[in-house]
Amino acid sequence: MKIEIFSEKVVKPFEFLGLKSEFLGVHIETLAFTWLAMILLFSAVLIMKYFLKKKLNPVALIFEQAVNFLDNLCKESFASHFKYEYFSFVSTIFFFTLSCCIVGLLPFVEEATKDLNTTFALGSMSFLYVQYQKIRNHGFLEFFKEFTQPFFVLLPLNVVGELAKVASMSLRLFGNILGGAIIFLILRNFLSVYKFHFIIFCSVVLVTYFIVNKFIDLKKYKILNFLYKMLLILTFAVAGIQMFFGIFEGFIQSFVLTMLTITYLSVALGQESDSDHKHVDHDTKLDAKELVKG
Repeated sequence: MKIEIFSEKVVKPFEFLGLKSEFLGVHIETLAFTWLAMILLFSAVLIMKYFLKKKLNPVALIFEQAVNFLDNLCKESFASHFKYEYFSFVSTIFFFTLSCCIVGLLPFVEEATKDLNTTFALGSMSFLYVQYQKIRNHGFLEFFKEFTQPFFVLLPLNVVGELAKVASMSLRLFGNILGGAIIFLILRNFLSVYKFHFIIFCSVVLVTYFIVNKFIDLKKYKILNFLYKMLLILTFAVAGIQMFFGIFEGFIQSFVLTMLTITYLSVALGQESDSDHKHVDHDTKLDAKELVKG
């Protein structure tokens, strides 16, 4: 059984300049799947916008609950430092990653997050945004001083530890999505040996079920009803497994990546509150000394 999971059609646009590095290559399939995910995401936004105009629409309520959940999560994590731009970034990370994961449910399409380049790009984007907010809120001097704590000698280790967050976020998402893809490919390749028999089996089960159900009340015949239910479950088992690894796992991995982003960002913003508390405590001590002297 051969699983060609790392086979990618790579185009090297700078090869005529002598730059043949794999790092400079463009993965055509991953690029196409990513753009397809973005088109689906944009289409979903337009559909949700249409349903939001209707009152008490179930689709609109589900979308509102999802947005409110992320909004409340950001407000609880960032507390007094909450800004709308933080929520926008976090929700974009979540919905974009989710769309890149579930796009694999479409025929002849694979998950864009199965490519390490995509997960590395998501991890790098999250990492750079957190560093940008650190510099923006604390200044470059405080940002640099963080890497020298508790001793200046530990500067290289602190830098490596900070960069390791990119690898942690990227490899976690890549590994889980890749693992799900491998399991599904193993199952699909196993069934491909009996592909013709499986198609006949599914066709016979579906046709006989509708015919029998039309002339016989299956509820009265518990054994026959149970037998047909088991056959229908077996018929749709493959599709169910794909749905599980596509939607459920994609949702979980998107949520994990989002939570890591929120955690790193809240820690970065929380440093400002710590420095403010130290400053307030210092001023309080000075005021107390002045009162004693007075």
